[in-house]
Amino acid sequence: MATFRIMSYHINGARNAAGEIAPELCAAVIRAQQPELVMLQQIGSPIGMSSVEQLADRVGLTRYGSDAEGGCPFLSQYPLHHVQERSLGFGGHCVQADLEYADERIHLFNLTLSWNFRQRREQVKLLMGDQLLNNPLLPCATIICGDFGLPLWGSGQIPLNEHLKRAGFPAWRANFPGKIPLWGRDRIYFRGPIKALAGSVVMTAEARKASTHLPLVLTVETSDTREVLKVKKLTRVPSKQPDPICG
Repeated sequence: MATFRIMSYHINGARNAAGEIAPELCAAVIRAQQPELVMLQQIGSPIGMSSVEQLADRVGLTRYGSDAEGGCPFLSQYPLHHVQERSLGFGGHCVQADLEYADERIHLFNLTLSWNFRQRREQVKLLMGDQLLNNPLLPCATIICGDFGLPLWGSGQIPLNEHLKRAGFPAWRANFPGKIPLWGRDRIYFRGPIKALAGSVVMTAEARKASTHLPLVLTVETSDTREVLKVKKLTRVPSKQPDPICG
């Protein structure tokens, strides 16, 4: 079992609500929440190619993933492995990684989808395909988060809800637009033995100034994420301790 604090944060190219480049505001918002894992969306190029590295330094976490414009890198207190960047088409991004924490492995998917419902429908098909979420080689607890480009209802939401479990927190999920949030455009979904213990949309004055999206913060807990090989008991032969596949 592992318990840790995560944040999903669309920083809009480090542009604040007034359209000015202000990465220090995003860093202040992150530091105030003290997350152990931050999944960023919409990194932009205007503040330079070292923007994510600078942000990581400001908040005291390690950066994983690239500075590519529109990308979805991670900031993490714990090691991440197998970081892979994938295109979902139509400008959609998905960055996949594995988090190693407390002798467990947790699969991470950090993404942005299109606002256009036809494009989003095709992106969701790719996301749910054999190369990504339906990959049989990914047996562990999974966190899927990012900007889903969705209003209250939209094309692509039903397939997501059929196969994934949306985090039960926060109770009030509206986080966009930042000044007067009307709907939950940014979302966190789970798959497998993982749940949210608590969570909120960060609605501080600082967060409203830092980006057009308000960040989501959750405390999550995994169950035993190990899947074991079942060993058939044989007469007069001692049973063998199962070998862990995941964990």
